[in-house]
Amino acid sequence: MKSLLIKLLLLLPLLSQAEIYQNILPTDTLGEIKSKFPNANFVKRSPAWAQSTDAMYAITGKGISGTIIINFFDNRPEYQKGYENAVEDAQKQLFEKLLNESEDEAISVNWVRWIPDVPFPLQRLIAKYGNPEKKGFSDDDFQPYREWKKIGLLVYLSDDEKNVQRIDFSFTKEEYKKAYKKKYNILPDWLK
Repeated sequence: MKSLLIKLLLLLPLLSQAEIYQNILPTDTLGEIKSKFPNANFVKRSPAWAQSTDAMYAITGKGISGTIIINFFDNRPEYQKGYENAVEDAQKQLFEKLLNESEDEAISVNWVRWIPDVPFPLQRLIAKYGNPEKKGFSDDDFQPYREWKKIGLLVYLSDDEKNVQRIDFSFTKEEYKKAYKKKYNILPDWLK
């Protein structure tokens, strides 16, 4: 019993960590992603649901299995509001500097999607991660899915529910904390 308790305590930190795809982190900017995939093709996408704070890119290329889709968060609309409402010159200058950042500097990863070239058996993910915590059908197109929420995986399946067609990777709060501490050496209020 005691050894079981010790094993469970050792596993606890792993349970809150997301499955990070291709070392793409939540604090990565578009420029940093481009440096991670220097020979890849980047195509900007504009899905119908995108808001002013969304920027999306599809990434393909030799050596990349399938297609990687990254939705980036763009703070520049918020910076514009800050600039317009700033009273002090120092604030205006800061917002102006942030507004003038290039796309490569200004946008950071929100979530990652991987679309494999060929669907593969769901059983592989179950063998790796155990049974999913949730299963159901998406609201928009009734596509079957499985979700491992603790590790940030949402997996969309074929109609027979046997093959994986795409995987959405999201970040856990712990992954955000780790990335912010590593890159900026701070924790924003929303992560405390």
